[in-house]
Amino acid sequence: MSESTYLGRNISIAYRLSNRFYDRMLSPYQIGCGQQFFLLRIYENQGISMYDLARMGRFDKGTVTRAVQKLEEQGYVRCVPDERDKRVRRLYTTDMVEPIAKAVNEARKQWNEYLTRGMTPEEAEMARTLLYRIAENAMSAVEREERET
Repeated sequence: MSESTYLGRNISIAYRLSNRFYDRMLSPYQIGCGQQFFLLRIYENQGISMYDLARMGRFDKGTVTRAVQKLEEQGYVRCVPDERDKRVRRLYTTDMVEPIAKAVNEARKQWNEYLTRGMTPEEAEMARTLLYRIAENAMSAVEREERET
């Protein structure tokens, strides 16, 4: 089997290039590819807990904590203890995030256009569907492996 036929290799290349694209597009806001996911999810889900944020993106708690701390230090996010359970921190974006959210969404739209250039709408939808299934299979495999060890 040649190197170019391994799915993981091509997914890895697309992922790394995506990171470079987002880093460049979002540099005016000091937001990198790593923070854009978290910032948008918090923006779209005001009051989300760090636990739910981690589950949503399949991230470990340490990754979420570091990303949220950085966003908080930059003044983009504020953490509020839950009224019923003080161990839970609720996340909210500040007014500074509105233009950033628009920029992130525009960058995502542009990147998707780049990725699907030359594809028919049906091919683009098939690619989205297949990549979703690949991600689901990857999550199932990792969860199964973790249970067995």
